[in-house]
Amino acid sequence: MPKYDVCLSFAGEDRPYVDEVARHLTELGVSRFYDTDEQADLWGKNLVEHLDRIYRHDSRFCVMFISEAYARKMWTKHERQAAFDRALVSDTEYVLPVRFDDTEIPALRVGTGYLDLRDRTPRELAEMIARKVGAAVGAPAAGWEYQLFADTVALHMRKLKDKQINHEMGYAAPGREITTDTDALDNLTAKSRTFDGVLNGIADLLSPGRQQWAFGPAGKPGDSDKIRHLANLFVEAYEKLLDWSADLRGTTTPDRFTALYRTAAHLADEPLRQIERFVEEFIAASERRAGDLQLVLSYDDSAFRTELIKVQTT
Repeated sequence: MPKYDVCLSFAGEDRPYVDEVARHLTELGVSRFYDTDEQADLWGKNLVEHLDRIYRHDSRFCVMFISEAYARKMWTKHERQAAFDRALVSDTEYVLPVRFDDTEIPALRVGTGYLDLRDRTPRELAEMIARKVGAAVGAPAAGWEYQLFADTVALHMRKLKDKQINHEMGYAAPGREITTDTDALDNLTAKSRTFDGVLNGIADLLSPGRQQWAFGPAGKPGDSDKIRHLANLFVEAYEKLLDWSADLRGTTTPDRFTALYRTAAHLADEPLRQIERFVEEFIAASERRAGDLQLVLSYDDSAFRTELIKVQTT
């Protein structure tokens, strides 16, 4: 009798996603091998032998989280070799591949069915695993719409981590080079209009009308496809703010515009922080199957205006 319903094989770079899957599996009553929960048991053991037994004998299924990092890591190579050895002598499917990207894995046949994680939330994957092992998955509880919106936003926000770090560092790759004062002012004017457009667009996405369109009127269920679409558009707008600021930081201008462009890039700082706080609080509320899609974006442009006046007067 296998000890676990599933074992999870993944690269450390993908742990944030897998950690959520493991948590949801526990909530669904699915037993799983997840290394973080087994640290005391693994302590001092011969990991080569112990993990070989887990991935070869002690699990009913092996969920293999495929990514570029997964393909090149030594430990994941050992895990998948043990899993493929088990699959070779199994009468039923054993390896359940899920993909973060299109990286090829040796010994995984081209025709093997897989799930694409690029648009699938950890909760949704956990529910599919639960159904695979025969665990009961109940009907969506009241407030599932908030969870779906929060899960989808979190899924895509996670992909922007590098851009978020670059923004915190104030880093941007060199981009456009502007050589004249006129072009520098014209470009900044256009960028200002874009900035206002993004903020107004976010307000429109979270307006009562949009919410009712996706989440449904009071007392009626929402539309999952519309909720996902709304969440995707929200994250895209957040990414546009990151890109807008990075573009200004990476633009080379005549010297007297350098401080102005640098100050303009900081206009996005507060709206970005407000969005991040909103997402964090909404995710926490969604676990209680509640939520409040009210977000007010604001920013202080006094430093920008001071620099603009300096340029105009010189």
